Amino acid sequence: MALWQIEPTWKKSLKERCYYHKDGKTIVIETGWRWGQFTCETEDDNPPEIEAGDDLYSCGYDVEMVECTDGCWEEHEFTGFTEEEEEAMIEWLDENSWLDLEEDGWTQGDTEMIIDCDPAFEKLED
Repeated sequence: MALWQIEPTWKKSLKERCYYHKDGKTIVIETGWRWGQFTCETEDDNPPEIEAGDDLYSCGYDVEMVECTDGCWEEHEFTGFTEEEEEAMIEWLDENSWLDLEEDGWTQGDTEMIIDCDPAFEKLED
């Protein structure tokens, strides 16, 4: 078994996508990160088979985030909203933080961490 550190090779290449649900509606909050570090363990001495575009949290390995630094954008996607509801939610998000969604009755669902470049692997230990 080997423990590996995973990092992007290009800045602004990590996209964290958090899904929130309420009353049949979904909001996706996407945060772009300039840099980040993750770890994962492999069964042998070969680095994990992770490629550009993979979701680190569902790539077949037990990947753990060490840190992400310098969030550089935030975007929102809305599903199941009328145009008026979407406008009201955009206004709500402008006045509040997406961190307040749970206090407003939203339930956090899945989280994805997409690496949009070739990852670099460093073996940390056996």
